[in-house]
Amino acid sequence: MGELSIKIKIANRVYPLTVNAEEEEGIRKAADQINHSISEFERLYDVKDKQDLLAMAALKVASRNFELENKGLVIER
Repeated sequence: MGELSIKIKIANRVYPLTVNAEEEEGIRKAADQINHSISEFERLYDVKDKQDLLAMAALKVASRNFELENKGLVIER
């Protein structure tokens, strides 16, 4: 399969991307997960700055990845 041009919306900003067709679904799901995390942090904490919410979401994803790497379930990149 070839490359696709897609648009991903994260924190109310649109990002145009070129991805391999096989990666599209995973990228869309990842964006949905990030947006869900942002919404949860916005609901739980009195944080309105999208940059802070994105940083919190990134920390959540990175810490989960670190835990999986330590368990040998993810190969380091």
